[in-house]
Amino acid sequence: MNVINALLSLETSHAVVDRSMSPMFSNFGLCFDAQSAAGKLVLHYNRFTRTLWEPFIDFSGAGEVRPTFASTRIINENTDCEIVFYDTDAFIVCGRTAAAARLFCVPDAALGEIWTAYRDEKTLILQGYSENGDARDPDRYAPVACGVRVLRGTLSAGAGETLILPEEDGGVLFAVVCRVLDFEIDEIKDRLAAAPGTAEVAKEKMRAWAENAAGGIDFLPEDDRTRSAVLTAVSGLLMNLTAAPGNLAGYLSAFPSRGGYPTHFMWDSAFQNLAYELMSGRVAADTLLLLARCARPDGKIPQFNCSTWERPHETQPALLGWAAKRYAERVGIENLAPGFVETIYDALSRNNKWWLTGRATKYGLIYCPHGLETGQDDSPRFDDGPVIAVDMNSYLLSQMRAAAYFASLAGDAEGEAYWNAEAERFGALMIKHLYDPEKNLFFDADLNTGRPLSLVTLSSLIPLWAGVPLPEEKIRAMIEDYLLNEKYFFGAVPFPSVAYCEEKYEHAHWWRGPTWMPVAWLMLEILEKYGYQTERETAANRLFDIMKKDGELHELFDSQTGEGLGCAEQGWTAAIFLRLAAEKE
Repeated sequence: MNVINALLSLETSHAVVDRSMSPMFSNFGLCFDAQSAAGKLVLHYNRFTRTLWEPFIDFSGAGEVRPTFASTRIINENTDCEIVFYDTDAFIVCGRTAAAARLFCVPDAALGEIWTAYRDEKTLILQGYSENGDARDPDRYAPVACGVRVLRGTLSAGAGETLILPEEDGGVLFAVVCRVLDFEIDEIKDRLAAAPGTAEVAKEKMRAWAENAAGGIDFLPEDDRTRSAVLTAVSGLLMNLTAAPGNLAGYLSAFPSRGGYPTHFMWDSAFQNLAYELMSGRVAADTLLLLARCARPDGKIPQFNCSTWERPHETQPALLGWAAKRYAERVGIENLAPGFVETIYDALSRNNKWWLTGRATKYGLIYCPHGLETGQDDSPRFDDGPVIAVDMNSYLLSQMRAAAYFASLAGDAEGEAYWNAEAERFGALMIKHLYDPEKNLFFDADLNTGRPLSLVTLSSLIPLWAGVPLPEEKIRAMIEDYLLNEKYFFGAVPFPSVAYCEEKYEHAHWWRGPTWMPVAWLMLEILEKYGYQTERETAANRLFDIMKKDGELHELFDSQTGEGLGCAEQGWTAAIFLRLAAEKE
């Protein structure tokens, strides 16, 4: 059995919004309680997931739910129906039922006024507004529409109740299309009319989509637990992909978690692409080009981008260059889409210059106002206020070199020379202001005084990843004394966000001590870069086993127990697990 076959038949759960049934780049998802025959409709949109109808589809009587990646089957004494997506935000319900199926049953508080936008004998389209759950969204209400077309059976709608009555033999088939923000009623009618006439045809459409989006995965581990986690990773990464409307339209958005974080982040995308590069070149390119397009004219890329708004105050680590360079090298320059090099180079150049002005300090390095900008939201590094952050300067150094790389591809010799020179100058400033020669380690510095801060975190090692110009003997000593020292970072659960021995270390408290796989991946790259292959393999195996045991691919992990914390099917965890699994093949 190949990966796609195994994926489509993967038994899963769609009981909670973090893991809704939301394939084919959909914005909407379906959730089914395992003990009932009712499903709710959720909308993953604009940094907030909301329930629109609960229940949304209701078959008479309590029943059994049999969900797989490809479809969800509802069975009870009256019903045996299967739900299959056939397009983005569009699915069919096909089967037999002895009683009517109810649709649009009970609107949730998030759904405001609703009215009938179109009605004929076989079709009903409702339109209305969903109130946004995030107070930062300037558009308080999002226009939504949801339509149904009956292909087998009878539509009966009135007095707030929509029924799909079966034919005499019990047969029922109807299509549902949902839309948010950018839509026209005629377009919904056309999508309903294009619905397949059987579940089998819908499943073929699902298969074609899955092959295009994940067909690059050419391995399937024999070990049951590893295979299950690999399929969970692919499933989560696919269902977190969204053809979002508005400001995100035109490219695929890679949500870190469709339920928890339905928006497009910069550094999440950079790590998620570790897997998308394996799965689909089109997907990997899209998520990067979307970030480039979201850059402001002055070069700032907001912390995250939504369909109608962005978080403007903060940005995120400058990792677009790292991800884009890695992608270009993997697929081959000759296989890059027309305009990719120029678009990325322009975005990197502008973004680098924004950092050097928008977060400038008198030391020539950049500062961060608080942890949100680094992605390490509540890190103790920021307990006393803004710092000249060693990790953020490292990311910028890496992105300067990436800008030189893309300048070379674009044939801009002057730009290549400029960014190479800037990288050398910047690396020297990092050593001057952030490196402690006595401790042989890098530290954040107080923004106002320039005084080094003594807290040891994984960020202290990231300059090695970026390639600061230290003598090799200093680099090797730093790796061996800190990164590979079980007192600091190399325990049974490797690479905690704060060193085990620090007073502020808390093993299960967000960025104050747990292990986060994206930063752990950078540590693996350091070990590989400097030739510590045996140690890298040991660390990679420990991390891999932690994720495999968890199985749910959580957002972060307790650095004492390895217990998964945060959202399940988190994009970067799934991506890193998939990348490590590929290494074992």
